[in-house]
Amino acid sequence: MWHNISNFALNNPSVAIFLTLGLGYFVGRFHIKSFKLGATVGVLLVGLVIGQLGKFQIAPVVKNLFFDLFIFTIGYEVGPAFINSFKKKGLKFIIQSVVFTVIAFAVAMGLFKVFHVQFGEAGGIIAGALTQSACIGTANSAIEALHISQAAKTVAMSQVAIAYALTYVFGTVGVLIFLKNIAPAILRVNLREATKKYIEENHISNGDQGVKISANIRVRAFKLNKGCEFIGNTLTDFDKNNQGLIIEEVVRDGKMLAATTTTLQENDTILVVGDIKHFAELADKDPKMSELDANNFHLNLKKATVLLTKAYSYGALEQILSNGVLIDTAEHDGQKITDYTRLTVGDHVTIIGPANYLTNAIKTIGYEKVTGIKTDVSFMSIDIFLGILLGAIVITIHKIPLTLGGGGSALFAGLYFGWLQQKHPTTGIIPPSTRWLLKSLCLNLFIAVVGLQAGSGFVTALKEMGWLVFVIGVLVSILPHFLTLLFSRFVLKMNIVDNIGSLCGSGTITAALNAVNAETDSSVFALSYTPTYALGNIFLTVMAPLVVAILA
Repeated sequence: MWHNISNFALNNPSVAIFLTLGLGYFVGRFHIKSFKLGATVGVLLVGLVIGQLGKFQIAPVVKNLFFDLFIFTIGYEVGPAFINSFKKKGLKFIIQSVVFTVIAFAVAMGLFKVFHVQFGEAGGIIAGALTQSACIGTANSAIEALHISQAAKTVAMSQVAIAYALTYVFGTVGVLIFLKNIAPAILRVNLREATKKYIEENHISNGDQGVKISANIRVRAFKLNKGCEFIGNTLTDFDKNNQGLIIEEVVRDGKMLAATTTTLQENDTILVVGDIKHFAELADKDPKMSELDANNFHLNLKKATVLLTKAYSYGALEQILSNGVLIDTAEHDGQKITDYTRLTVGDHVTIIGPANYLTNAIKTIGYEKVTGIKTDVSFMSIDIFLGILLGAIVITIHKIPLTLGGGGSALFAGLYFGWLQQKHPTTGIIPPSTRWLLKSLCLNLFIAVVGLQAGSGFVTALKEMGWLVFVIGVLVSILPHFLTLLFSRFVLKMNIVDNIGSLCGSGTITAALNAVNAETDSSVFALSYTPTYALGNIFLTVMAPLVVAILA
């Protein structure tokens, strides 16, 4: 019976892939306090177990397709933040992220040379110790480009997966404990007290404050009686002649009319948005209007996400708020904020207000970003195609072939086109729900194939690697964070909050960010985490193929 099951799975790899995926996501739910095993590790472990059934034959193109979709989406998401992180105000964060990457590379290469670590093992250690799962794909892409036998490539790829599994858990838990407990002790700082002081000194909102909406908000309804000077005017005429007031709705014979094509007539009822001052001027201008109860009429509200452009100023935003518009959410450098004075060009703000007024008001601060619900598949596919072409370029330096490979080039394509889409929001839309699916499902489908193919050689490789890979992984995990912590404190003069937050980002370890947030009851660490996380995703992902190329 076991033989029949084994043969069925080996002859139908799609069955094994989806079983691995389903069980892996279930195993990934396991967590202890701030540490969560995660779907990726769960899928890999399950894949290695199921891989014991035998040697799975799965075409390499399957892995490549899944990984290219995943890594492109990562680039697409962090692209705008990556570009924005090069602003002068974030110079220290950029320096810190670069220093972290250089130290991590130097430490890893030194250990790999001293202990004669093979290039497959090295790629897996980078991926696991630095908790960057994307490195599995970029390391495999680099291995595929090597001029070695297919058998040697298969062995090396198996080593990548196994070394990743051996080093990932400490790479998460060990660094989490280091940043939350040990780093503050090294710098002799009480993290909770330092966080409180940081919030006070920087006047950061605690989440229940923001711009107060003016009490002047008014929506009024008027009936145009015989002789009213506005009869015969279009809505555009009304708006031009009554600055600060916008007609939102026109009701005629009990029916709501299409505002854009309406010419006002006798006995029409108009719903007008404005403030007290302008309403007083309107009453003085034409007394042949009778005011009605506006609560008896439906007001059409609109919700829009606006990309702030050079037209933006805080004064313009305040004026919009004073006329009946509410802020739903605001994002500064990709991070949600409640202190709207921090908004700058390139940020996003989602506002709710009367539809016609909002359409006009948006022009004073930026333009509406149309997110949509449909993915621009043509845009996405052509972008990945161009990225893969870029990855086909190989530059040889001192007999070392350097190439971005399919994965690295898809990442850079995502970075560029993600930034471009932010500038042209009606083109190349990939909705958040689609991005989540591509990131989670495509990565873990790729990992499932990696695990299944590596499973048959798992026990043998584990015996050969032994504890050495684990110990090297511990050093690669901790030393870059320790040395960068000291550099940032004594050279860059960074305070403990920015220091730890940006280290969480540089090491792309979200679990550590969650841990320090919980420890201090504050999310302020996310301010420095965001720009360095964007950089870390790129630098660490590129590091893996570089290490493989050098060691090979």
